[in-house]
Amino acid sequence: MKIIKKYEVFLKYIMSAGICLTIDLLLFTIFNLLFKSYTDFSIIIATVLARIVSSLINYSLNKEHVFKYEKGRDIGSFFKYYLLVIVQMMVSSYSVYYLYKLIALNETIIKLFVDIVLFVINFFVQKLFIFKQRENKERGSIYLLIISILGAVSLVVNPYLTDNIIKFNYDNIMVSSSIITGLLYLYYNKHFNVIERKKSLVVVSIIFSLLLIFGYSFQEVDSSYLVLGNYQYIILSIIKLFGYYHLFNLSLNLFYVYLVNFKFKKVYTNKWILYFYDHPMKSSIVVLFFSYIIYLIAYYPGVVGYDPSYQIKEMMGLPNFYADSVLIVSTKTSLTAFNPVVHTLLIGSLFKVGLYFGSVNLGIFLYTLIQYIVMIIILSYSLKFLKDEGVPLGCLLVVLGIYAFVPVFPYYAICAFKDTYFALFFMLFVIEVYKAIKYQLNVKRALTMILVAFFLCLFRKNGSLTVFLTLCGLIIVIKNNRKFLLLVSVGFLSLYMGYNKVIELCEITQTSPREVLSIPIQQTAALVVNREEIISLDDRQIIGKIIDYDKIKENYNPELSDPVKNTYNKYATEDDLKKYFEVWFKYLLKEPKIYIEATINNMYGYFYPNDHIWYFYHKKYNVLNDVGYDYHYNGLSWLRMILYGYGEGFAYVPVIGLLVNIGSVTWAYIYLLAILLESKQKKYALMLLPAFTIVLACVLGPVNTYYRYVLPYAISLPLILSLLHINKKELFLMKK
Repeated sequence: MKIIKKYEVFLKYIMSAGICLTIDLLLFTIFNLLFKSYTDFSIIIATVLARIVSSLINYSLNKEHVFKYEKGRDIGSFFKYYLLVIVQMMVSSYSVYYLYKLIALNETIIKLFVDIVLFVINFFVQKLFIFKQRENKERGSIYLLIISILGAVSLVVNPYLTDNIIKFNYDNIMVSSSIITGLLYLYYNKHFNVIERKKSLVVVSIIFSLLLIFGYSFQEVDSSYLVLGNYQYIILSIIKLFGYYHLFNLSLNLFYVYLVNFKFKKVYTNKWILYFYDHPMKSSIVVLFFSYIIYLIAYYPGVVGYDPSYQIKEMMGLPNFYADSVLIVSTKTSLTAFNPVVHTLLIGSLFKVGLYFGSVNLGIFLYTLIQYIVMIIILSYSLKFLKDEGVPLGCLLVVLGIYAFVPVFPYYAICAFKDTYFALFFMLFVIEVYKAIKYQLNVKRALTMILVAFFLCLFRKNGSLTVFLTLCGLIIVIKNNRKFLLLVSVGFLSLYMGYNKVIELCEITQTSPREVLSIPIQQTAALVVNREEIISLDDRQIIGKIIDYDKIKENYNPELSDPVKNTYNKYATEDDLKKYFEVWFKYLLKEPKIYIEATINNMYGYFYPNDHIWYFYHKKYNVLNDVGYDYHYNGLSWLRMILYGYGEGFAYVPVIGLLVNIGSVTWAYIYLLAILLESKQKKYALMLLPAFTIVLACVLGPVNTYYRYVLPYAISLPLILSLLHINKKELFLMKK
């Protein structure tokens, strides 16, 4: 008995190690068999995966039952232990690998002998250096750690199309999740007892988890097959849902605590920083001008993509894609309403000025320079507004840094798209919405809001949806400003209807009906591609009167409806459309799964952070050159390459790169909406309503994951977060 008592710790260590070794060897054998057919490094991979699982169990047993190390709030033992695990894994895996190559003995037997040697060494290292002290413990941290790591692993282990294959993803969301997992454990003991789990975040955590699981499947195979395709996929999806949920639920609640308690430091002595705070608009104009100037020089005269190129051709009376797709109502003008007429007139007129002076590049540069200046002024005004509202200096510096160094801002400053102006007026509209929420409106403020809303609609058609839904929400919720908001609504509608009347009087051709048919046309195309045999000959003819039936399979792109939609028959009558929708509805009842998956394919990226796609324009498109206009960049290709590399690389920087990730930005708005509604702050939730109208437009739009479509609410996020920050005592019900 004395011997047992004397060696009690070591005997418990043997029992703990025996349990974990059995689990480790079993998992090693399974993983090795699983990966052996696909890679020469199956031993190393199997060793790592098996050790991740067994080490979690071993750490818990050793800490609580073997060495009885009960220091509840000290996480040093965890990091020391896993440093030892990493070293041990490297020694074990490479020893087994090279010994197997040398003596060709069974891998499991070799691993058994190697691990026995390491076992004895590990005992003394753990006893003397890792679990040396003994204190009272606080339960729960090990459970949290296991759940957090399970959540992180869930982000990188995914099913593949071929059964029984596991695929590993290494990308921004994986790296970011790993960082989040570490932070969760670091902050757990500090915040766990003060966190009141938010009910709304339970729902949000489930939503985010499902979006990741289904988003991955649609990204890989354009369907839900990798989630619901067979029992293996269903089981793995349930495991991933469990891991995701706990990771999100804890991280979102911790982030809530961080939002509530975070304060910017108030001590600043640098004279330039203090000057910025005293003169935020003037200072911001200077900073942003010189931050963006390198882009203006490198990409002189500016980036002109397909849409603005066609707008210029339209203005010049040349054949173009837009005119070819509609029935022109009059030969008096070559303009159509496919793009905002005001924007077409602006870019086209300045292009003509350049031609007058003999330079295509000059005309394009004049447009770019005006847009460049307008963007800098509006962004600088937003900083001045934030300062006037009482936003701390530290927060202002962060927002200025985002404006200056996140590549999306300078790139869209020099790109000739209508979306830049639309995004800037969207930001101004959000400011006006905040004023209507926070302050009593007067005639001056009402008129300002009318003009901002009107200009918002001049640069994108879906601006009217944003204004209409937002004003409806404000009128319902903000009772003290209802009279002025009704005045704003009447004034806006008068201007907007008057503008449309002017367009009609000028005999400018309206856009094609196809622009609102993205979803049904894409659903029909998916039906033809996947289940054409069930479509009758008569129904095929009806579909063929709307779109070119024979080219559907050739043109179909699950994430872009334009190739099929662009074959729309401009001579189709209302009766043709009516019959088409009858056919569309008939097959909706027969094949709802195809319709649903076709719709998700065309929009899931707006809610799936792991769907990476370009977010800025930089190429020189040759649409204008093809009709004889000499549009070109002036050398400096090396500088453009550097800027392009910076822009591309930024999207993959852990955490901050998510600022240009469409799904992550959308998630940020969903998260903010959830905590505002739970705090019963419906009025401040209205600040987010314009953003959700843009999300709705994206869902109904023609393409999946198109950054310039979300540009308005993406660049407005720092502004909104800053305004919520200064109102957080009211918003988050802080306790003094």
